[in-house]
Order: sequence, then structure tokens, then C-alpha cells
Amino acid sequence: MSNGCRQAGTILPSFQTEFDTTQGNWPCERPCLLDRIRFVDSFFRPGDFACAIYCRTRDKTDRHNTKGREFMEAIWQECGGFLDPDTPKRATLSMPAVFWELYLAHVLKSAGISLQPQARSKKNQKGPDLFADKPDVWIEAVLPELGTGPDAMEYPPMGIAYDVPVKSFILRLRGAFEAKARIMAEYRATGSVQPGQARVIAISGAVLPTAIGEGPVPRILQAIIGVGNLVLDVAKRTGEIVGHSVEHRDEVQKKSGAAINTAPFLDHAYSHISAVIYSASCWVNHPPVPGPDFTVIHNDNADVKLPHGWLPIGDEYWREGDKLHSERHSTPVDADPDTPLEAR
Repeated sequence: MSNGCRQAGTILPSFQTEFDTTQGNWPCERPCLLDRIRFVDSFFRPGDFACAIYCRTRDKTDRHNTKGREFMEAIWQECGGFLDPDTPKRATLSMPAVFWELYLAHVLKSAGISLQPQARSKKNQKGPDLFADKPDVWIEAVLPELGTGPDAMEYPPMGIAYDVPVKSFILRLRGAFEAKARIMAEYRATGSVQPGQARVIAISGAVLPTAIGEGPVPRILQAIIGVGNLVLDVAKRTGEIVGHSVEHRDEVQKKSGAAINTAPFLDHAYSHISAVIYSASCWVNHPPVPGPDFTVIHNDNADVKLPHGWLPIGDEYWREGDKLHSERHSTPVDADPDTPLEAR
């Protein structure tokens, strides 16, 4: 079993919580050839391309960009075969989005998840970004950008104090989830995703301002599962903290005054989504070992649930009725994907 720690608390007004290489199209059965094959071609290509981040990461020799370039090459060599054949071309248009797909595959593979190469054909050009078996799980990745309009985010000025735009951040996460939830519904309707297969939306905060550094209630939770800020109970006479809770909040207002629901996992209309995965890491700033930055949020209303402990690293949240639970996992990297969940 994974090493985990659990704590307990209360959510207001009525919630109890525990805080606590290839590009081929062959079918891949374990032992998978991707365990032994590495790409020969570099991830980066020469030339001028639309994505300034791609060109800067490829060309600059400072410590920051060199570190990012080396990491992109490493995860490309390791996991490029799990992605679509057009991945190198897509990277020249948006390297951060491709980074998220590769990093996601890198962390899942390191955690022992049995990822399988995509088998694309002329008749099957659409489908989620990643697929794992034992059990079957489809994963659709999305990396929200700054957005447009009054609620768009901006990078803060350097050297002066500023207010962290928490609501705008939550709205970017919520919008990304909504867009991919619709796409997952289409995949289910067209048969790209079969009945009985879990469906996960993986969201990256890598390019959002202030993504690194969370408060006591992660913003991805505030966007998905209907919770808000941490509340401390203080004794009047002594000033001692005698309890804590999390406020119930199922909407956030846009600057226009329109209310956006932030509790899709409490709504049966989203039962086709099994879980959300989240990370704020980027190609330069990431943990030295894969996975502790990942958060998994389970949908208790899902028609196909993701097994608890499926990702045996990072933080895991789920809700049962009026209770919200969490568990932190610290399973070593490079776990054996053939080991049953209950034995990890």
C-alpha cells in the first residue's frame, strides 16, 4: 500500500472534511516495447516558428532555458511514443501544451501506470490524448492560457506588491474543465471512448500567473468541488485556534456579475467525468522526482469511477456525501505497472 497521511476537519456550513519511440500504430501489450525504445530525433527543430517559448527554450543558453531544454528532450525520449505522431509539429505552435502531455505521460509512467501508445488510423483521428489499461482510463489534457476579456489574467509587475487574482485563476481552471468535459462527452457519443472506461481531465496551471504556491485550499478544488476558503475557529478569551473548517462555495462571480458554478462534481450532468488531475509544474520548475506535485480529484457521481490510489503519488481528494476526504501518497517512482493497486 502507498504511504499516506490523513487528518480531519470540518467544512461549513454542512460539510465534514478530512484534510489530510516510436510513432507507430501497433497494439502494445506488456512488456511494452516503449520500455526499451528511445527516440533518435531531437524534440526541437531548427527554424522560425509561431511559439516564442519553443524558440527561446531551443536557442537560449542561459541556465533557465538550458534546464528546460534538457528536460523537454528527456521526457520526449522517454514518452513521445505515447502521444500522437504530429506532436513535434504541434510543439512549434504551442510548446507548453505539448509539455503538459509529455509531463503527464512521464509522471504516470514513473508511477507505474500502464500507458499504451495511441493507435491512430485514417478512420480514427480523434480521441483523448492518453490511454492507460489495467484498468482502462482515457486522459484528456488541457493547459489554460491567460484568457481574454475583463477576467483575463496578467503577469504581475516585478518588484512591487500585488493582490493575487484568485477568482480569475479559478475561472481559468473552471473554463478549461468545461471545454474538455464537452469534448469527452463527444468522444463517448462517437464511440472513441467505450462504456466502462474511466475518463479523466488533466489540467495544467503551468503558464498561469501565480500558479506556484497554493493556499490551504488548492484552487483546483475551489474550481471543481464546491469549496472555498479555510476558516479558523478562535476562542474569544484566549485567542487560541480551537478548530478549522472550509467554507462551502459553489460559484464564483465574474467581473460582469455573472455567477459561474464551481461545483461540477456535485452535478450529475458531469457524471461522464471520472476525475481531474492537476499540476502547476512547468518544463523548468518541477520536482526532482515525478509526481508529488500532482493532485487527483475524484468525482463521486461518476458513472465510471477511477479507483482510489490509481495514481500512488501526490495528493488525492474525494467526497462521500457531506464529507470531503484527502490523502497524500508517497509511493516511490518507477513503480511496477503490473503490481495490483491493493499491493502497491
